[in-house]
Amino acid sequence: MYFRASSYLILVVLVSLPAGGVDLPSDISGLMKRASSGNVEAEFLVGLAYETGRGVKQDFVEAARWYRKAADAGASGAQTNLGNLYSEGRGVVQDKVAALKWYLRAASQGDPAGESNVGCFYAKGEGGVKRDYAEAARWFAKAAAQKAPRGEANLATLYMRGLGVRFNPEEGVKLYLSAANHGNLYSQGVVAWLYEHGIILPRDMEKALKWYRAAAQAGDPRSLNNLGYFHENGIGTPRDLAQAFQYYREAAEKGLLQAEQNLQILCSKDPNLANTEPKTAAQCAGNSSDSKTLRSGEEITSVTEVPLDSSVPALEAGASRP
Repeated sequence: MYFRASSYLILVVLVSLPAGGVDLPSDISGLMKRASSGNVEAEFLVGLAYETGRGVKQDFVEAARWYRKAADAGASGAQTNLGNLYSEGRGVVQDKVAALKWYLRAASQGDPAGESNVGCFYAKGEGGVKRDYAEAARWFAKAAAQKAPRGEANLATLYMRGLGVRFNPEEGVKLYLSAANHGNLYSQGVVAWLYEHGIILPRDMEKALKWYRAAAQAGDPRSLNNLGYFHENGIGTPRDLAQAFQYYREAAEKGLLQAEQNLQILCSKDPNLANTEPKTAAQCAGNSSDSKTLRSGEEITSVTEVPLDSSVPALEAGASRP
């Protein structure tokens, strides 16, 4: 019996993605010149460059400085990303109230990331507001109405739990599917898990495998771990211990405890798997053959039986546009 990532449904979906999906120009010096002359879009992009360390040395203080210039000029993406820095205390003193102020300014211009982040703050009761799931749902719905995958995913979770909206798991799954098809990593994992367990969606291991692969390709450790389990046991795919080993190892390298334990258990059954390189042998060290492990394979017959998972980071990704 192996450890599995127990569930993808959480109280508030807060998807962790890179800040900004914008391609930065290769000529950073030219971008700096335009920003220094007051070009608002360039100011935003310079802030993004400093936040992500693309083309320049990562510097959150400089990121905050350039985001503020663009935010003060009304750039909604900069307002959202500056709010993220305040929320996380990167480059500025952590200030949830200031973070919410900037999210609201971005949201007032229809920025979907800003709208979703306002919803997150109401769902968590942060930034000087009381927890209010109905208000959170209202903001998530604004983002979802723009087909913003993060807003769809957040609203889906509220429907799955009946928080601030009428309990409607079918609507929740519909939103998860839409978000998954738009590339939302978290939703892809949720959809895979629902197909695996036959909750709301028909049980379909091939489709579960497809969505776990999509999320794993984007680096989701729980999906990597679950792919390892599928390949080890021949679920939806031919049994392949070597491939299972690789998936467990990738998930373990991302810090997933269940994957580390699964890796050790697999190595105890087939020590030859650990002979590929010294690092792998070290990961396989230890005897886990007597471990009493947990997995998510038990039959779960109702969405209300799905355990909550509070391990996901507490903030949405930054904006994808200036």
